[in-house]
Amino acid sequence: MGDNVSKRNLDAGETLDRQTPGSGWLAEAQSPERDFAIDVRERFANRRLGEIMVMMGQINQHDVDDVLEHQEELGLLFGECCLHLKLIDEKNLSQALAWQFGYVHPVSGSLSFGKDLVMVTDPFGPYAEALRSISGTLMSRWVRAGRNVLPVTSAEPEDGRSHVAANLAVSFAQARRRTILVDADLRKSRQHVIFDVPQHPGLSRLLCGFAPKEVVRHFPSLKYLALIPSGPLPPNPLELLSRDQLATFMKQAGEYYDVVVVDTPPSGSFADAELIASAAGSALIVARRNQTHQRKVQDLAGRLKESGVQIAGTVMNAY
Repeated sequence: MGDNVSKRNLDAGETLDRQTPGSGWLAEAQSPERDFAIDVRERFANRRLGEIMVMMGQINQHDVDDVLEHQEELGLLFGECCLHLKLIDEKNLSQALAWQFGYVHPVSGSLSFGKDLVMVTDPFGPYAEALRSISGTLMSRWVRAGRNVLPVTSAEPEDGRSHVAANLAVSFAQARRRTILVDADLRKSRQHVIFDVPQHPGLSRLLCGFAPKEVVRHFPSLKYLALIPSGPLPPNPLELLSRDQLATFMKQAGEYYDVVVVDTPPSGSFADAELIASAAGSALIVARRNQTHQRKVQDLAGRLKESGVQIAGTVMNAY
C-alpha cells in the first residue's frame, strides 16, 4: 500500500522559523476548540434513542410514532424495533447508541480519511474492537507504567506498521487520551496519505532545528488526536535520526501527551527503527499473518532487547 512520494529539497517552498532545538513546536499542539465529546454528551446524554435518531437524520417523527405503535406488540427495544421495521440498519443503530452513551467517533462520510483508518470507517466492526482491546491492554499494562512513547516497527516491509500505528493512535484518542502520532518513516512515509493531510512541514524539519508553522495537525472530530507527518523526505534519514534532537523531541512529546505513537520504517531493511526505538526505550512489533517469517520477528526482538529496548508486545496484523 506504499505511495510514491518524491524526495523534495528540504527548503523548497516552506515558510520557516529558525529555532534552537526546544519545545517551540509544542505551542502548535494546543487546540482552543471546545471539546467535541463534551458537546455530544451535553446534547444527547439525557435524550431517548428515538430523539437522537431524529436529530441525526436517520428517521423522522412519523417513523418514531410508527415504532412506538409496534414496540409493545413486538416486545422489542426501540432500536431493535427500528431494525425489524427496516427503518435503519445495524450501522445506524450503532452510531446512535454510541452518541447516546457518549462514545464519540467521527462519521466517516464527513471526512476524507483513507480506507486504512478502520477506527473511523468501520468503528463498530470486529477488527476495530480488536484494536480497542490492544490499545486498552497497552494503556493498562504499559502506558500507565510510565512508558508512553511507543514506536511501531516490523521485521519486513508491507507488514502493516503504518496501518496499525494510525489505528492505535485513533483508538487511544477515542478513549480520551491526549495522543500524538508521529510519522518517523523518513523513507516511505504513509501517515499523511492515511489522514489526507499535507506531508510537510513535519518531523524532518523539526530534527533539523526548524519549527515550521502548523507542524502539528489537528482533526476537529478527533479532539484528542494530533499528527506530525514525516515532512520532506531527506537524503540522509539515518544520519538525521542519529542526532540528539530525536531524543529531545521524544522526551518533550512524552511529557506533553498521554501517548506518543511513532511510525517507523521496517527494521529488516533499515537501521532507522532501531535508532528510534532506542531513543524511546520501547517498541511494539507488528507481524502480518501468513506472511511474516517468525525467525525474523525473533531476530528483531533480540536486537532490540540487546539495545536496551523493552518490547511492549507483538501485534498480528490480519488487515
